[in-house]
Order: sequence, then C-alpha cells, then structure tokens
Amino acid sequence: MKPVTSRKLVKSTIALAVFNACLSQSVYAEEESKNIDSNKIERIIVTANRHSQDLQEVSSSITALGPDDLERAGIVDITGLQQVVPGLKIGSSGGEVRPAMRGARTNEVGVAGTGIAEQIVGIFQDGIYVPTTTAGMGAFVDIERIEVLRGPQGTLYGRNTFAGSINVITNSPVMDEVEGNIKITTGAYNRSAYEGVINIPLADNLATRIVIASDRHDGYINNHVIPGPSDDLREKNAFYARSITRYEPNENFNATIRIDYSKKDANSEAIWGYQQIAGYSLTETGTGSGVFNPNATVTQGHIYQPSDTERNDAGPYDVYRNAMSLDKQEAFSATATLEWYTDMADFKWTSNYSELSGKQFYDNDYSDGGLDFVGGFGRQDDQKTISTELQISSNHDGPLQWIAGVYYFDQEADWEWVWREDTTGNGVADSLVVPGWGNPDHDPHTSNSIAAFGQLRYEVSDNLRLVGGLRYNKDEKTFTGDSIPDWDDSAVLWKTAIEFDQSDDLMLYASASTGVRTGGANDGRVVSRGADPLYDNEEVTSYELGMKSTLLDGEMRLNISVFLNEYEDVKAQLFAVACSDTTSTDTVLDCVNAGTTQSFEYYENGGGIDTTGAEIDMQWYPIDNLSISGTFTWLDAEFSEDFAVGNDLLRPLLGLGNIDGRQDINNNDSQFSFAGWSPAMAPEYTVGLAATYEIDLGKGAFLIPHIQVNYSDDYYAFDTNIPEAKVDAHAMIDARVSWIIQENIQMDFFVKNLTDETILTRAVVHSQIRDAKPLNSVQANWNDPRTWGVSLKYTF
Repeated sequence: MKPVTSRKLVKSTIALAVFNACLSQSVYAEEESKNIDSNKIERIIVTANRHSQDLQEVSSSITALGPDDLERAGIVDITGLQQVVPGLKIGSSGGEVRPAMRGARTNEVGVAGTGIAEQIVGIFQDGIYVPTTTAGMGAFVDIERIEVLRGPQGTLYGRNTFAGSINVITNSPVMDEVEGNIKITTGAYNRSAYEGVINIPLADNLATRIVIASDRHDGYINNHVIPGPSDDLREKNAFYARSITRYEPNENFNATIRIDYSKKDANSEAIWGYQQIAGYSLTETGTGSGVFNPNATVTQGHIYQPSDTERNDAGPYDVYRNAMSLDKQEAFSATATLEWYTDMADFKWTSNYSELSGKQFYDNDYSDGGLDFVGGFGRQDDQKTISTELQISSNHDGPLQWIAGVYYFDQEADWEWVWREDTTGNGVADSLVVPGWGNPDHDPHTSNSIAAFGQLRYEVSDNLRLVGGLRYNKDEKTFTGDSIPDWDDSAVLWKTAIEFDQSDDLMLYASASTGVRTGGANDGRVVSRGADPLYDNEEVTSYELGMKSTLLDGEMRLNISVFLNEYEDVKAQLFAVACSDTTSTDTVLDCVNAGTTQSFEYYENGGGIDTTGAEIDMQWYPIDNLSISGTFTWLDAEFSEDFAVGNDLLRPLLGLGNIDGRQDINNNDSQFSFAGWSPAMAPEYTVGLAATYEIDLGKGAFLIPHIQVNYSDDYYAFDTNIPEAKVDAHAMIDARVSWIIQENIQMDFFVKNLTDETILTRAVVHSQIRDAKPLNSVQANWNDPRTWGVSLKYTF
C-alpha cells in the first residue's frame, strides 16, 4: 500500500470536518423536531449486500430509485442516472456508455483491437453482469428498483466494480392477479414510443410477466447533405421484449426463468465522437531543421478536411456528412435462477447465457468531402457470454450473519473492422467489407474468470456491528493474433467495516475496501513499435466514513459520506505517433522528419490517481404533499506526480508541443506528464435539487408538477486537460407535470434539457500525421438538445 502523503491527510481532515459539521447539525435538527407531524420517509429495502436490508442499515453509499423516481426523472436508460445520483457522471458516444465515478472514468469502449472494454462501474441486470460498454445501453422498462453503489464493490461483485456498481432489478411476476399497464408517448423529433406490461397467473404457484417496448425518433443531429431526417445522426429505433416466469411449488423452493431480447437499427454518430472541433500542430523552427517550435499552433474547427469539402459544420447539432452512419445491435439473454430455503442455509443458483451482435459505422473524415479514404469506417461484434454463480447465505437469527459463493464467467468476443469499398468496379463504395487488416479470419478475444467470495456481519452488541469480506478472482484473456501474448492475473479483494447505531434513526460507519479492473494486451503493431505487450490490473483502495440518518420525526432522510480513494496502475487510452517501419532503429522524431510515421491506439499503465470527496443524498417532506430531494458532491481528483506516458518510439501527444512544460518535443527520451491534471468527467462540485408537489383536484384526480435542476462545476471530457476538452460550469433543468385523471389513468407532459444547454459528453485528443507533421485533433460528442413529449398510461 502506498504511504498516505501530507497532502492526502489535509484532504481527509477537510472532508472529516465537513462530515462532523453536517453530523452535528443533523442531530440538532432531530432533537428540535421530534413533535412535527407530517409525511414520513418511506423505508427502502435494498439487496446491495446480496440479501434484503433497510437502506439505512447498509454501511455503503447507496442511492436507491423506485419506479416513481425513475418516471419523474424521465430515466429510460443508464444515461439518465447522473441526474439523481451524487458523484455519478455518464458520458457516451456512438452506441457506447462511459460511466465515471469518484475520479475513475471509462475511456475505451466496445470490442476491438486487443481488448474487451470493461466499465469502471459494473452494471448488473437482475444479478447478471453486463460485460461491455456496448451492452450497457439497455432500456429501463418495468423496473422495481435501481441501486447505485458508490465505491469499490469487489468483495461481493468482483472485477470491474472498480468505482461502484449499478444494479437494475426488474419486477417479478405476481401469483394471484392479472395486472399490467400500457403506455404511449409522442414528442419532439417525431418521437413515438409504447410500452406494454402484463402479468398472467398460470396456476396457483406459476405466473409469467411479459414486457414489450418500442421507442423511435428522428436524429437529434441534423445532417444537411440530404434534405429531411433520413440521414440525421443519433436517431433511435429500438425494440425490447422481456419474459419472466416464476414457479413457487412451496415455501422452500422457487425457480425463475428470464428471457430478454432487444434490437436497434438507426443512424448513429461516431464511436469516438462525431465532430472535429480543433487541432494542435507543430512547425519547424527552420525549414528542414528537424527542430520543432515548442509552442503548438492551435486551429479551431476541422483541420484536415478533404480538399473537396464544401461546407463546415454549423454547430454541434448541424453537420455535413456524405458517408453512411449506422448502429445496428441485436441482443438475446436467458437467465435461470433457483432458490432453496433449508434449515441449514439459503441457496441461490443463477446461470445466464447472453449473445450480442452488431455493427457501428460512421463517416470517418467528418465532412461532406471525398468519400472518405475508406468510404467510412466501423466495426462489427459478435459476443457470447456464459456465467453462473452459487450463493449460500445464513438464515438464522443471531449475532453472526454470513454469505459465501463461487462464480464463473466466460466470454468469447469476435470482432472485425469494416469499411466501404467499391466491389463492382463502378467507382462507388457500395459494400461493407472486412479489410485484410480487419481481423478477417474471425479470431476472437476470450475472457475467463473464476471467483470465490464470502462476507460476514457480526453483532458485537445491540448497537455495534463488524463487517468483513474476502474475494479471490482469477482472470485469463486471449487476444486476436498469434503475436499477442495471453494475459492472466489474480487478485484478492477485501472489505472491512464497522457500524454503530447512535440511535434508532442514526447510524455511523467506517469502511475500507479494494477493487480491481482487469488489464489486457496491446496490439502487436504497437508492441513492435515500443508499447508494453501487457498492461496490468488497475487497483483501488478506498476509505470511507458515513452517516445514515432519518431526521425531523421521519420527515427527512439525510445520508452523508466522505471518502479517500487511492487508484494505482491506472490505464491511459492513448493515440500515438510511431515509425512506420517496425525494423527501424530510428526514434519518432527521426521518422517524423523522414515522413515515415503512422498513428496507433494503445494502452499504458500511466500511474496513480488520488481522490478525496464528500457526498450528500437527501429527501425531505417539509409540508404535506411536497417532496424535496437533493444531492451534493465535492470531489478533488487528480493524476499523481508519477503519471507519465510514452517513450522514444511512441509519442502520444507530440502535436501539443511543450504545453505547460509537460514534455520536451525535441528530446527523444521525454515522456508526457499528466501530473496534477483531472481525470475525465470529474467536476469538483455538483449539486442536484428536485421538487415534487401533489395538488388534489378532487374525485381521485391529482396534478403533480416536478422540476429537477442539476448544477455542475467545470470539468474536462477527456484526461488531456486542454481548453477544447473543457466543459464549462452549467445547469441542466428537466420539468414534468403528471395529471392523474383517475386512479388508473395518467398523462405526463415533460421537457428534457429545458434551457437547451450544449454540453460535451466525450472528447478525444487523437494523434494524426498531416503534411508529414504531427498534430493532435480533438474529436467531440455532445449531449442531446432540448426535447419534449407527452405520454398516456393506463394501468389495470
């Protein structure tokens, strides 16, 4: 373990001072408000520790959202969770999701090159791990609850819960009645959507629940090459279906079969960002000198358009692209869960088989010029995953409660690069093909994981409990190509916690835990040019103090946590300039001067990230019929002094020049330092505030206005903290009015992004070679513009 520096101690002291101040005020408020008679906070039961517990009794930072919370906030997929969860940011680009939390971030996505991009926040649907960033964009339909756990969850959830986990729990079948609902939605950009849910008892002990949903709208990004919406980007055309059948022959056994199917087919923006917004380039101090000016030239806009480009993009939502775009995905999943309740213990066995296949494609010169040097660019994936877990837990009253289990995971991910080319000889790029370098032999990646875990909770006294857990993870990976070595590693993850009940409504806790995100391998082409063949696991050790309180005679729930996270061997996603000839002994600068360079993507364990922070999650009923919820996050996250990347054969950010003294572009041995910069998607302050008021119209009718305001301090959309990647401080506002016409009929009117803010959700600083000179371009992806809609829901 690394020593705790004086700087970290200062951060921790500040965080603890905030915690103590909030605690003192909370206890005082409770003492002064014991006799207030008003609405009470609902107790929420969660399964964060793999068994049912009151939210206020779990020694972990958790946000739990029920169906009403999701509906009010208009959350239809994972991207909406950042509106209501403190410390969570969700970036996105193309069909990929990029979660970030507590200073950890998701840079690489999908399946390509040499790896399977795995999230730093693990996503689970009814206990099944969602293994890739592509699969993480599933629809939220007929949801019972979503639990967002902040901080590493390695003990019970395993690898790639490096910064936390998102657990999606769907509604189970009901045995004794037919019930369901139908919902239709229309709105901006020709949106049309429907949802249907029906619960059918098949026998006294057998029932099934069927969900069908469809959602489509025109593209939010206007592509003006063809009149009308047919070529607009970021359109939606998605279908989803789910069936859950549950069998309960007696009180000691039940079995559940879940089948999921989803499909989408739409125009989409690019995987790494759909717009070029700036470029940094180098100039020589004298013609032919081979010495570069340390100050890069910065040019706004697209800096390497084809020569026949006619029009520049008019803005983030008005572009010109003459090549096709698409995002086609089809997924199938089958899960079986068996539960036994015996006198000795409870047993739960869950097994899953999943498939995902699809293609993503985009105009890779980002213009209306030429036909692209390959007529567009993209990738296609075919993923197959099998997982199984056996879980055993205690079921007796007593001071000791425990849970243990074993887990197995196997994934095969076949992929190919694809482009368009002229297959008929008529001069038109008319077909999608796999080029010779695009993995044409269907050589897949594989990933295998086995684990054994256990966690104990011991009641020392009526108000004091101890928690301890261990997990052993063994991971192996193989990659495309004979030149890439296999990767394997193991990790022992642990958690300790102490819980103390100050009163019936106030719990204090302290915890320490670890997490891991698996490493991988670099492409043989960049290994031959100086990259390490393998990169290591990323690891984190987290320390947290927390308070769970119910105040004001049950009118307010106030949960506060402060944390210190130490991330080690953090992986950097890099796009680097290298020599074209793998046998050359020249340095990058030699090859640049000779005009024999190429650019490549690779990964490197750059160093550490230190984060300190505090989070507040609050819900309050100040008066009858009024609910106020609020979140607050303070985060100090930055790359450590030792975080540096590159070598004399791979220079990832050469085009930036000697920016802030972070490299010496004319020194072959110089690395690029990230020291003191902030990791992507890590604002220092975020504040969320929502209010809901229920107006009784009489005769069973109600009008319920709801408003949600989220303010974020400025931050960067990529690890490279240059001005073009900076997201300015901003506020996002969503509004909704629900009209309950009768007990079973509801109409909603809503607006998302009311003030039409334009926010970067992803930026990449990409290396290029143009006119035999290195440059770094900035590729950007923007949020959705303002949208509105109306929905009608009938419940039976």
